[in-house]
Amino acid sequence: MTTELRMCVIDDIKTVVQGISNQINWETHGIRIVGTASNGEKGIDLILETEPHIVLTDIRMPKINGLEMTKQVLKKFPRTRIVFLSGYTDFEYAQQAVQLGAFDYIVKPYTPQKIIEVVLKAKKSIEEEMGETQRYHEMERKLRESLPYLRQEYFQLLLQFRTTPEQAARRWDFLNIGLERERFVVMLTEIDQFAEQTETLPVQEVELIRFTVQNILEESLRRFTKGFVFRDNTNRFVVIFNPPDSLSVEAISEQCRENVEKYSRYTISLGLGEEVKAIHQISYSYSQALAALSYSFYTGGNTVYSYRNMSPVHQMVPRYSPEKEKELFYCLRSGNLHKAYAIVDDLFEETITVPVPPAPEAVKGFCDELAFLINRVFSEKLTHEEMKQIERHFLYIKNLSSYKLKELQGNIKELCRMGCMLIQKRHVEDTNQVVEQVIAHIRQNVASNLTVNDYAKLVYLSGSYFANLFKKVTGMTVVQFVTTERMEQAKIMLAQGKQVQEIAQALGYEDRPHFSELFKKHTGMTPSEFKQLYSAKGAGS
Repeated sequence: MTTELRMCVIDDIKTVVQGISNQINWETHGIRIVGTASNGEKGIDLILETEPHIVLTDIRMPKINGLEMTKQVLKKFPRTRIVFLSGYTDFEYAQQAVQLGAFDYIVKPYTPQKIIEVVLKAKKSIEEEMGETQRYHEMERKLRESLPYLRQEYFQLLLQFRTTPEQAARRWDFLNIGLERERFVVMLTEIDQFAEQTETLPVQEVELIRFTVQNILEESLRRFTKGFVFRDNTNRFVVIFNPPDSLSVEAISEQCRENVEKYSRYTISLGLGEEVKAIHQISYSYSQALAALSYSFYTGGNTVYSYRNMSPVHQMVPRYSPEKEKELFYCLRSGNLHKAYAIVDDLFEETITVPVPPAPEAVKGFCDELAFLINRVFSEKLTHEEMKQIERHFLYIKNLSSYKLKELQGNIKELCRMGCMLIQKRHVEDTNQVVEQVIAHIRQNVASNLTVNDYAKLVYLSGSYFANLFKKVTGMTVVQFVTTERMEQAKIMLAQGKQVQEIAQALGYEDRPHFSELFKKHTGMTPSEFKQLYSAKGAGS
């Protein structure tokens, strides 16, 4: 301890006072002389004025002796250490002084070293007491700081577990709960789409959002009644309050919802339990608030859901048309995404459009099963490498712990999109490969007069399907493509100086005029004109 201690010296012998005060260097011992007095009466005034830690005093003094002074001083300052200076004849008085609460006494004749020894002993006693006091105050400070967390822990236990009135009340007074002891309502508040809106934000900003919403809830509640707000999980708060007689709990909840929307960039969903009379019953109101909040699954949020206004939610497994399921899987295998989307929407509509809506966890189970079946359909068509991304999204759906109906529906459709895109890409690649195979055959056999059906047979397709496929890939009909390839070959042969008749026969045209007509239509020139212009022989002639 580094605290400087204050000491007074009181004695009717002036030389004693001066010797103790001036001849000992008390500052080196962390002690400061704050005053001296020559009798008990002045000594009491001095002590009242300076409030010393240590008083060094004689027993026998005029007006008021040391014993009477001790009584008065210790009554006012019970922690002051009083050390008496006494002679052998005053020994009985010194014993009385100790019984009254004096710290110690020094018997005359005394040496400066003896005085220092006893005073330092008093100093050590004071410092130990100060240390204990400081530790006590530190413990008090820590307790005050931890009270909000202790209150939160207390309420969380009450919310989760049934208890007796005695057990619930045991810690109420100790924790200084700022609520009335009767009539409670539990309100659960959830920040809508919290994960999606904060996934890219730094931790400090996410914490600021939570703090802001909690602060708005506390301020809103304080206007109407007493309440306690604490965080339940990442995006949810528990609000416990005493329902006022002047306003309905639904109106208070609506005010909280409006204020959060007005004063922050976020919206909240609120589930409201029914009123319970005693604190040990709030677990019932909490369960009701959870059930009410589950209705945000269907609406998407920014709404107050009151348990007493709820329709029942049944636990039956959702059902849908098996024919629709088969149709969906057919669309997925063919990569028909547009139709697959429509069927998924129909399946969800069938699932929830019932007189009594299914429980959210039942709908989640239905989604998990549907996602598994979709994943299996794609695994039959795609490679292991192509399936990696799809399987990751399937696991994401399966492991969702917080979700809304639209979110589940959107994730199922995303799973369909991933697979259909890969299958469509595979179709394009397969189609291109088929067409490239026929194109290679045409170029190698440019003079052969095959029909569309002949080419289709080469790739094991029907004539009409192949014709449509070929035009979709190349932008030309098969006949147009064959003609174009022949005309390109004709240009090369004409440039080489070959005769028109020879070229026509080499390209499969028995009728020269027909070849010449096609060539002119294709190039804007007759074969002879082209030959004259580009052939080395024609140019030299």
